[in-house]
Amino acid sequence: MTRTGLACTITKSPVVESLSDAVILDKFPKRNRRAMNPTSHRRAFTLIELLIVIAVIGILIGILSSALLQAKASSQTASCANNLRQIGIAFHRYQQAFAGKVPDAATVLTGLGSYLDLQSSVYLCPTVQKSTVVLDNSFYNSYGVNPCVHRLLAESAKVVALDANADLIDYEGSDSTFFELDVAPRHFGVMNVLFFDGHVDRHAPDELNPYTPGSGPQVLLAYWKPELSGCDCRTNGFGSGKGLLGEYYTTDQWTGTPVSRLDPTIYLPFGNPPFYGVPYDVPLPGATAANAAPLKTAKFRGFILGLTSESYTFHVCCDNEAWVYVNGSLVVSRSTGGAGGVQQWQAADTPINLSNDRWVDFEVRWREEGVGSPSHIMVQWSCPSSPTPTKIPSSQLRPARK
Repeated sequence: MTRTGLACTITKSPVVESLSDAVILDKFPKRNRRAMNPTSHRRAFTLIELLIVIAVIGILIGILSSALLQAKASSQTASCANNLRQIGIAFHRYQQAFAGKVPDAATVLTGLGSYLDLQSSVYLCPTVQKSTVVLDNSFYNSYGVNPCVHRLLAESAKVVALDANADLIDYEGSDSTFFELDVAPRHFGVMNVLFFDGHVDRHAPDELNPYTPGSGPQVLLAYWKPELSGCDCRTNGFGSGKGLLGEYYTTDQWTGTPVSRLDPTIYLPFGNPPFYGVPYDVPLPGATAANAAPLKTAKFRGFILGLTSESYTFHVCCDNEAWVYVNGSLVVSRSTGGAGGVQQWQAADTPINLSNDRWVDFEVRWREEGVGSPSHIMVQWSCPSSPTPTKIPSSQLRPARK
């Protein structure tokens, strides 16, 4: 402290000032000191801490999404099993209505509507995308049926229907490759299976595969083949051949007893070699290049599978008439004559949806109007992913049963 006349100036020491601040701060709770000191700041997150938080959130979202998807799949599996139970109830209601008569496979697939209270939706497994399987103007389902179901006699352990990619499951006369293509383990690698007594259980494909080396014969008798004879499940004597069942007639209305063979393609000339550049090939007795009179009509029957799930347009070239049916619906027909007309192609007006995981009925009919003319029937297909018409590969065709 200094004195200059009557005025005086007091100078505080740094120590006193610090002590004064400390006394003031002690009068406030610690949580309020930050507000008293405007120069104080919160510590920000570091980059590493931020990344860790993001990673933890991502892991939690992944776990939650997986759990939700699994819960959805479990719900769909249960819903599918309930569909088959409803079909089983209708199956037994049919028997009660017809004094114990067991419905055949075609009835199980399409004719139980009145006993299902017209609930056709039970034929579609919820795991199957409806847009990929519904054919134009056609009934469709997600299940396959024992082709000899109508011969079962209170055999509770025999299969009636199951998750499948084909309407009928060939348990004889085929092979393991086709069986695995036909069945559909959509639910965590297993299938829902409806048995004759009405119960539904889950099985892996190998548990029901009648073609498994060693155990196949036991599986066949335990789960598939009826004790009562009178039904041949085998396709047609062609085994697991690829193509269509060709049936050749000497009549113009597909009547009488045909001569049958396996045709791997629907790209068939029946006329003279000079016209087509290929040998004459008709399986009818007496048919020659010079005399085509024995051959009047033919059918080519079986099943077709899309290479991809999309719409297909069928194209026909014939001499003289031809009709193409997919799942019972006529998709294209052609009638023509003359050297020019018989070499022209006609496309279907409307494409039809096919799936790459479901076999559907396929039939081509052909008729010759004249005698001795260079007859032929040729069918191609095209789709948006492959717009150029091509032959239908034999791998996408399966022969019908006789």
